[in-house]
Amino acid sequence: MGRSRSLCCAALSASLASACAIGPDYARPEGPAKPAWSEAEPAATAGDPEPALAAWWERFGDAQLTGFVERAAGSSLDIRIAAARVEEARALRRVAGSEQLPTVVLTGEASEGMRSPGDIAFGALELLFEIDLWGRVRRSVEAARADEAAAVEDRNAVTLAVVSEVATTYVQIRGLQFGLRTVRQNLAAQRETLELTEAQAFVGLASDLDAQRVRALTANTAAEIPPLEADLAAARYRLEVLLGLPAGALAAELAADAPIPSPPAELLVGLPADLLRRRPDVRRAERELAAETARIGAAQAELLPRLTLVGSIGLRSQDAVKIAGGHGFGSVGPSVEWPIFAGGRILANVAAQDARAEQAAARYEQTVLGAWAEVETTLARHAHEQVRREELRGAVAAQRDAAELARRLQRSGLAPFLDVLDAERSLLLTEGRLAESETRVATTLVAVYAALGGGWERAEALALR
Repeated sequence: MGRSRSLCCAALSASLASACAIGPDYARPEGPAKPAWSEAEPAATAGDPEPALAAWWERFGDAQLTGFVERAAGSSLDIRIAAARVEEARALRRVAGSEQLPTVVLTGEASEGMRSPGDIAFGALELLFEIDLWGRVRRSVEAARADEAAAVEDRNAVTLAVVSEVATTYVQIRGLQFGLRTVRQNLAAQRETLELTEAQAFVGLASDLDAQRVRALTANTAAEIPPLEADLAAARYRLEVLLGLPAGALAAELAADAPIPSPPAELLVGLPADLLRRRPDVRRAERELAAETARIGAAQAELLPRLTLVGSIGLRSQDAVKIAGGHGFGSVGPSVEWPIFAGGRILANVAAQDARAEQAAARYEQTVLGAWAEVETTLARHAHEQVRREELRGAVAAQRDAAELARRLQRSGLAPFLDVLDAERSLLLTEGRLAESETRVATTLVAVYAALGGGWERAEALALR
């Protein structure tokens, strides 16, 4: 009893000694400072952006877009892969945590002869328990927990990327459909003009040169359709992959034309400091730094003695069949392992881990700067594209009036037919640029929302339903 009490006191003393862990204690870095956005209007930073960012795809007012995002949250293969990486990190964290518990091994041994005199058989339970004097195990567990948190943030980043890619691809599909409608409407008008010109040429009211020019213009317009149709099919296939569907699965759902989703009039972006707690890639980089910092302590602990409590209890018999009636035995005691000389390996490993932590700190700062730059870039592109769109809307309206006026004047014989061709060619070009700009206004806004790091929480909730 006295020996058991002494052993318990020794274990308790060792446990108390292990209260301090070697190595630096992690502190969340402050990172670079940025007081305000350069590309945002003052009104965009005045309000709380969180309600708008929570499910920003709903602000486009397109039920089909919302449906695709919700489906992607639950069926995307990219998100499934990222979720599996979280489970892997979670299992590795449990592996690291298991070192905090004793290891118990059941052993048994017997000689080849079963009943010959002198044969020895025994069975034993062996216990190994490392007393974590210097916090090596606790630092390893700390690092594993940070790794798990980093894997969770990686899944969140993948979820955000999938959601934004689904929205972008859907907008591009509607933009391509808008472009196709425009080209087909122009083609129909040009074919009417061609029929009229051919009829006029037949009776001598127009020249064959005029008819050939209209045919060339009509053929060029018709040639615009196949590339647009190919791009539309490619975008639909890309959306199907994002939703984890086979090629062609969305053909019926996307067959009917629909307008390009309209961006909301109000855009709230908040302050740059908000980004550090919202964007998954910044949060992941911070957790990776925490993990590498904890591993410094684990590496430094290898320089110090490792104390292990070793115990065994079992039965010994000269008859392998009747071992249950044998003699009991037991032992318990500490085991000390101290790498006095390891050829500089441990010191080199500590230096390498210090360098890894320094790399993680630099990556964190780089991620923060990159996140801020991405927000500024997307805000600038969205704002400038809105200006471009308004200019193109005015240009299209003017080109339509010019084309209609040229047709009337040509029919009255007051203008050459070449004016009609130039007006229709300019109209087609400007309408194509407007279709592109309408699409870019919506896609650049999607990029703004993605850069702000909004929406992954709602998407995660949808995936868990």
